[in-house]
Amino acid sequence: MYFPSKKDLFFIIVFWGIILFLVGVYFVGGEPGGYQLITYDSLIGIIINVLLIGFLLWIWFGTGYLVKDGKIVIRSGPFKSTVPIDEIKKLRKTKSPFSAPALSIDRMEILYGHYKVALISPDDEAKFVAMLLEKNPRIELDEKL
Repeated sequence: MYFPSKKDLFFIIVFWGIILFLVGVYFVGGEPGGYQLITYDSLIGIIINVLLIGFLLWIWFGTGYLVKDGKIVIRSGPFKSTVPIDEIKKLRKTKSPFSAPALSIDRMEILYGHYKVALISPDDEAKFVAMLLEKNPRIELDEKL
């Protein structure tokens, strides 16, 4: 079953703000002043902007968590990791600002294996936790879950 990432207002502003800024430069931007190696109106500048916008959109629409075959497949754009469900020891809520395949500050920390940690933010947290507990009832839950 697939669970998309929850999306916070902060991440909406950051992602779409950068995308709108990069697109807006072409509509309201004037001629750049001074010496620049790559300008926004050069072919290289256009390619870099298109790639950056594509990368941000890939992360925005491609961040989610697939539970199948006893594993959680965590995807965020081109990045992918796997967490074996039978190795999960504990789930707990966190507001960690550290980099993670999550589009929300309201995150869930998965402790698994030997000192391994994964931070995620499934949209339907209750259903996600229930599915994990069904597959591994030994998972310890934080009191906030």
